[in-house]
Amino acid sequence: MSNEHLKDKYSKTFKVVENVVNEWDPVDLLAIDCPNDEYDFEIQRIVSATLSVNNAEELAKKINDILYKAFEENFKKSKDCLRIADKIFKKITT
Repeated sequence: MSNEHLKDKYSKTFKVVENVVNEWDPVDLLAIDCPNDEYDFEIQRIVSATLSVNNAEELAKKINDILYKAFEENFKKSKDCLRIADKIFKKITT
């Protein structure tokens, strides 16, 4: 794979993950008017995870781990991770 292809893949995946995570608002920060880039660090980690796993189940575990490490007990939406991972996989494969 060329560097250009990898950059395009990362960029496309980032946009998908950013849209899905911000729409989900896993800790309800955007709902209380925090900046739109509030989850950017976690989104970058989820993008890397997305590019390294083979299925939604693996990604769901990584999403849960990333968000729990970032927000600890404030992250109460772990049951949504599989649905979110599945949504990400479907959007990047279409």
